[in-house]
Amino acid sequence: MPTLVYSTWGLLHLIAALASLLLGTTVLVLPKRGKLHQRLGYGYVISMAVMLVTSFTIYRQYHGFGIFHVAALLSSITLSLGMIPVLRKKPARSWRQLHYSFMYLSVLEIYVALVAEVLVRMPGMSFWEVASLSTTTVMLPGALLFTRFRKRWQGPSHRALHQARPAMRVNA
Repeated sequence: MPTLVYSTWGLLHLIAALASLLLGTTVLVLPKRGKLHQRLGYGYVISMAVMLVTSFTIYRQYHGFGIFHVAALLSSITLSLGMIPVLRKKPARSWRQLHYSFMYLSVLEIYVALVAEVLVRMPGMSFWEVASLSTTTVMLPGALLFTRFRKRWQGPSHRALHQARPAMRVNA
């Protein structure tokens, strides 16, 4: 039977990845805004940061820097782009939308990584088969769900603000 974890770093990486999956999914499912959302969201960010950092201590698959390390770099960028609008509250009109979009993508990326991690352990699958299958099986349904839930995530107060804004009049 193959070993799932080969080192302490690998175990920490696995625990952080599982926490990221659980917290990220929970944040997406529960109502947005409020203290619970904020606490779970920061838990997600911290667990992702631990997972991403520990990914650079794992070199067993490629015996050096590999495609999963490239994915970790890209995921770090997505996670940062999801948090910067929250921390800066800019741009004023769209920071929430930017936050929701990038954080949703961040959660999708970890699901892609999960599927890829499972598939690379299956004998006979090439890199391109793993990459295309994991991306397709997660990103297509994920994009459909994002399109469906985007307005709900913006919340009624956000939509009302944009709908109720009176048109500017120019007095001549």
